[in-house]
Amino acid sequence: MQSKIEAKPRLSGVDLCRGIAAYAVVLVHSGDATWGRISYFSQQIEYLFSFAVPFFLAASFYFMICKLNADFSLAYWKARCRRLLIPYMVWTVIYLIAKIIMFSALNQKEELNHLLQNPFLIIFYGKASLQLYYLPLLLVGTSLIVFANYFAKPKIGLKILASLSLLSLILYNLLLITGNTVNNSIAFKNLFNLVNYDPSKNEFVRFISIELAWLLRCLPYFFIAMTLRYLLLKTNFSLLRVKIIYAYLLLGLFLVADVYSNPILTGFREVFLGYSFLLYGIVLSNYLKPNSVIKNLALCSFGIYLIHQFGINIMEISLKKTQPQLLEEVTFISQLAFSIPTFLMSWLAVFILMKNKRIAKYLFGV
Repeated sequence: MQSKIEAKPRLSGVDLCRGIAAYAVVLVHSGDATWGRISYFSQQIEYLFSFAVPFFLAASFYFMICKLNADFSLAYWKARCRRLLIPYMVWTVIYLIAKIIMFSALNQKEELNHLLQNPFLIIFYGKASLQLYYLPLLLVGTSLIVFANYFAKPKIGLKILASLSLLSLILYNLLLITGNTVNNSIAFKNLFNLVNYDPSKNEFVRFISIELAWLLRCLPYFFIAMTLRYLLLKTNFSLLRVKIIYAYLLLGLFLVADVYSNPILTGFREVFLGYSFLLYGIVLSNYLKPNSVIKNLALCSFGIYLIHQFGINIMEISLKKTQPQLLEEVTFISQLAFSIPTFLMSWLAVFILMKNKRIAKYLFGV
């Protein structure tokens, strides 16, 4: 069955949110503490802009579920792999070659050895560049779609779906607050410590533990998407008929959750940020007229996410020569100095590259 949201080919509000989230990623990575001390205010800015990946996860699962392919044809899985796996492999090679050249040119043998000492980290966990982990994470999460048809059956009602959403949220929250999420390419570290075992010594154990941790992270996004799908298909409720006042309400809830800080509820905050911002974008689409700039930004957002580290490196080299004082400490001014030019350069680069269909296919999965 098809979701009612497919009545409109594009949702302008969601497109706008995609662009904002893409900039949020650039801003957060512009506060990389490896090149300077980070101020308290900058830490808070990073916290406030940490909604980007939760939003991308929420949007990915929401639209995957609402466009559910009932027979899971080979064409469906080919499209998913082309969208995620091919860009992941291509960008892994690109960043790996770039870093090898850079470290060799700067005679940074220690950094080069650290990069190449474990190829499993590069191949499976996106260690060629810090943002690449999102693609294998989403690829693992996509495997949950296999169970979507079962949870879409009439016998699985709203109460069951809502209960599973809450249960998966609790499990993910426990994963976070117990320090067992993926960190430095190790998952369930504290659990392994209880039995005095180092998972980094066994790549198979590391692989299974990380895949499980990623599945637990994706579960609440999956079940909430199934719950929303139920509401869209089984009732007369439609997000595309909601009044503008509810868009402001969703935005207000998003902002409240964004500034809220409670380490005990960090998993709940993350998922709520993702879905509240997504739902805000969907409702806003009723009132935001189609705009070619916003549409182009949305189409380029995935590419901006993938390519922006090159822009940050270019800005770092440039500022070392022109404004070296900005690299002494990560401040809000330095974050803006990095993020705005980087975002615009990345957007322009992706826009130009996407004009070539073959390049767009391999770099951005389109």
